[in-house]
Parts: sequence; C-alpha cells; structure tokens
Amino acid sequence: MQNFNETNKAAAQPCRRRKAAGWRAFPNTKSVLSGFEGFVTKKNIAMKRNIFIICAATIALASCTKNFEEMNKDPFSPPETTIEALFNGVVGSLQQSMNEQFYLQNEIWYPETELGALTSESWGNSQIGTSELWSNYYLMLSNIRELERRFDVYCEEQADDAVCDKARAQLDVMKAYQTFKLTDVFGDMPYTQAGRIWENASSQATMKPEWDTQESIYKSLLEELVWSRDLLHADSATTAYGNEYYRLPYDVLLNNDYTLWAEFANSLILRHGLRMYEKDPDYATPLLVDAYNFIYSKMSASGGVATGGAICLWPSVLGTSWDINWSFREHKHLRMGETIWSCLSSTDDMDGSGIFDYRAYLFFDTSHKNDSFPDGAWRPYPQIRTLETPTEGGSPYAQSRDGNYTFKGPSCIFSPFNYYLTRDEKYMPQILVTYADVLFMKAEIEVRNIGGITPPLNADESIRSGVYQSFLFWTHIPQQTSRWTFFYPQYTNYIGNLDIWSYCNNMAANVMNYAVWMNPEYDGSQEFYLKMIYQQRWLNLFRQPWEAWALARRTMATPTTTDHAKLTSFRMEYPQKEIEYNYENYTKELARMSHGDTRQTRVWWNE
Repeated sequence: MQNFNETNKAAAQPCRRRKAAGWRAFPNTKSVLSGFEGFVTKKNIAMKRNIFIICAATIALASCTKNFEEMNKDPFSPPETTIEALFNGVVGSLQQSMNEQFYLQNEIWYPETELGALTSESWGNSQIGTSELWSNYYLMLSNIRELERRFDVYCEEQADDAVCDKARAQLDVMKAYQTFKLTDVFGDMPYTQAGRIWENASSQATMKPEWDTQESIYKSLLEELVWSRDLLHADSATTAYGNEYYRLPYDVLLNNDYTLWAEFANSLILRHGLRMYEKDPDYATPLLVDAYNFIYSKMSASGGVATGGAICLWPSVLGTSWDINWSFREHKHLRMGETIWSCLSSTDDMDGSGIFDYRAYLFFDTSHKNDSFPDGAWRPYPQIRTLETPTEGGSPYAQSRDGNYTFKGPSCIFSPFNYYLTRDEKYMPQILVTYADVLFMKAEIEVRNIGGITPPLNADESIRSGVYQSFLFWTHIPQQTSRWTFFYPQYTNYIGNLDIWSYCNNMAANVMNYAVWMNPEYDGSQEFYLKMIYQQRWLNLFRQPWEAWALARRTMATPTTTDHAKLTSFRMEYPQKEIEYNYENYTKELARMSHGDTRQTRVWWNE
C-alpha cells in the first residue's frame, strides 16, 4: 500500500510559533515572498476555505524539535499533511484571488483589452492585486516543492525512479499553468531557487533567490509540459520495472483522468509556444507542430456538461467560493464598452435589434429600464470618456437583484456585465482553458503556415469551428447554476425551438456571415483572417482578461476602437515587499530592464 504519510516525515525546520487558525508567517506583512512559504490570511473569508487549501499551507507548521513535536501531538489532528491534500491544495491555489480580480482584472485588464469599459478609474492601487498574486504563487510553489520532495523519497524507497511520474506530471502541468501566468504579468522572476527555503534555511540562495529570465522559465516549463503530456497520454499503467504508477487517491480538478491532463498540458504548449514564437521560432516551431497534431478526445466532446468543452475550476467541487461578486459589487465601474459591442451587434440600435452574436445576452445586461426602453437599453459605454459622457451609476452588481433582477438602479444608464456571471460563487467556473481557445490557436498556426501547416479545409472553416465550440461552451454556462433564471426574450425565443447543437451551428454561421463574408473589409488575405481569429479568440476569452491582455500585447491586432490607446501596461511592477526583502537581486534585475520596473518595460516574448 502506498503511504506517503508514514514514510515521509518533514525535516526539522526553524522554529515558528504556531498560533490559532489565521497565523501569519510574517506578523507585520500580508505577503509571502519568493524565498518563503507560509499560510497568509485574507480577512475572515479565508477561514471558510476548503480543507485542501488549509492543508496546503500546513507543511510550514512542522515543529522545531522532535521532543516538541511529540509533546504537542493532537491525536485527532495529525500533524502530517497527506499527499492528496497537498496536491488538491495546489489545485485550489489556482483560483483567482479577490484582489487580483478587483485591482488587476476589473481595473486594468478589462479596460486595457477593451473587453470592458471603466466609468471611473477609482482603484489605482494595483500593488494590492500584484502583491496578492505574487504571494499566492510562492505559497503554491513551496507546496509544489514539498510534493516533489515526497515523490523523490517514495521513489527511492520503491527503488524505482519512475513510480511517481504520472502524479509528478499532473503537478508539473499545474506548476506550468500558474508560473506562466505570473511571468506573463511580471516578466523575469525568482523561480529555480524559489520556494526552497526549508531545503536549506541557512542558504542565502534559497532565502533570497535570484531572478530567472523569462526565456529560461518558458523553455524549462515547455520541456516539462512535453514530457508530462506524452507520459499522461501513454497507455502504460506500469513503469519499466513493472511497478504500478502511484495514483492520487483523489484529484479535485480532473478526477485522475490522464487523458484530460494530457490535453491540458498540450493546450498550454499551444498557448505559450505561440506566445514566444516571434522570439525564437526555431525553438517553438517543432513544439507547435507536435501540439497541433495532438488528438483531443475529451475536451472536444461537444462541450459536454462534465467539462463544458473546457478545463475549469469549479468552486462547488473545491468547497470554496471565489469572491467574484465582491470584486464586481464593490468595484462597481465595469460596463460593456463600444469595442465589444461593435463585435456583437451590426448596428448601434439600443433596442438590441442589431445583435447577431447571441453571446451578448450571456455576457451583458441592458441598462435600467426607462420610458424609452421599458426593458432597458443595450447601450455601450465609451472606451475613452469625454466631458460629454453622461455620469453613470446604479447598482447593477448588488445582491438585491437576486429578488428583482431587472432593477439596476435608475442611474444605471449603460449596459453592465451580466449579473449572473458576477453573482454565483459556487457554480460559475473559473476557466483555465477552453477547447474553443485550442481551435483558435490551431487556426492561427494554419493561417500563419507555421511548420508548413495549412488549414485542412479552409481558413473560414477553421474559424467557424472555433466559434461553434465557443457557443457550445458559453451556452452551457447557465445550465450549471440554479441562480440563472432570467433570459432575454430574444435569446429564449430563438434557442427555445432548437437543440443546443443546432443553435450553436446557426450562431456560428451567423457570426461568420457578419464578421467574415458580409464584412466590407473582407479581402481573403492572411492579415484579414488573423484579425478574425484574434477577434473571436478575444471574445471567447471574455472571462479570462489576463489571457486577452497577453493576446493584445503579443499581436496588437485584437479589436479596438481606440487604436489601442487604452493598452498602456505591458507588464506589472514587482510587489514592494519583494523589493524590500530581496533588494540585492531586485537591483540586478532592475539593471536589465529597458524602462526600469515600470509598465512600459516589455516582457521577453513581447520585446
């Protein structure tokens, strides 16, 4: 019987007094730094987190000496954290934090990508968001390092270096996902030596790790993903020595479905291989060719309810809630902007008669009702305000709408985001990657002829397939939550007489008619088709604004009505606490930055 809990005791660690739940490793800060690990609390809401996330931090609670440990054992609460609890704690740490959503997504990434528009720039303290993103990552990374250590010990005991490889591959996929996310926000960052303080607490290298270049991080992660994908996709259940691969008792992300894990890994290779392609096409091309030819069998299954044609975090499964309503309710200022409206409607008619892309009914709401528009108006907010822009207010994200959906407050005169997308904190998924995104990335590879790849039929069909899959995914979203009870009549009247596949096929054809075939700019050129791919991929990334931000920075060809005047951030500044603590290594990094530690310095793949 495989038992990590008895055979893998944590090594004695420097003394840190354990307090009641909610202790901080750093009493005077709210940050975890790159060299440290610890359980950082965020208000009382953190006390409600699932046991997996709590357990994910308990590796830092090992007592100072064996005698002290023996004296303080609680027979009803074992001090060791199980391997599955640590693993699923890492899954839980992929969630978007409340301050990331509030200060980064809502305040910066939505308006800069033009997926949304801000009625007021009132929350400029981005350091609150970046510090939380940074802290949560290094907490997760320290737990990953502990899992890697336990895998190594178990393999040694079994005299088989490969016995934990499949579990290790699953872990590598999550590590890659979150590390890519962080480096795409900041650029170079501590990585190789980070999260290892308990391996050698007296080592300056692990206490204050050096910054790795983004190029080295990217290439290391991509190589690990190739290994993970190929191993997880293989049919073998045993190692070369005939031992069964260690299998996690439970996996709250993909239920130990190795095929889905392999598809997740391959999707990340496509995403980040394309992102770095311009910087090193010789390195990226063979990776992209292999990833393009990889066969999907689970994510592609008609957008089924199990995955919705995507890999997502489901708070109901994790036993958490994800603070989305707080981030919208307290922020208040996000509205549908002119840019996205121009991609969803063929006219500016506020009665919605020009809407040809029915994702509009899922992404946004009408304004508050008035005499001219008894059901509210589809009215976009200007991407750039002028002195003539009317004052916007109301309470479109207030929970009082649970009992009176159409009431948004009389001063809400522009279209807000759909209330249901911002309200349900249990059954509204956090998207990691959709199959539609995979198809749009493959379409880009085809149109750009990367590695000699061309569309199997034509570029139109490749784009249409992605749009179809996007509709399958988004049309499934309301089915996941009992809260979603109001639908706009135009939407229900059309979809009511069709099965979901017919509806999505019709919608995909409709979008292609307006976006491509009836588009006066259509000329059949590579530039035109890439523009359409980026438009539809950008729309599908509606609830992944950090990914839309990366797409906009990389291509400068996503939809815009401002000539990308709103896109002013090409990275985010390092958190102040990391600068203060790890100053010597920070100054070395600072010397390599073209415009210093500012948003004008571009990350490696965007230079």
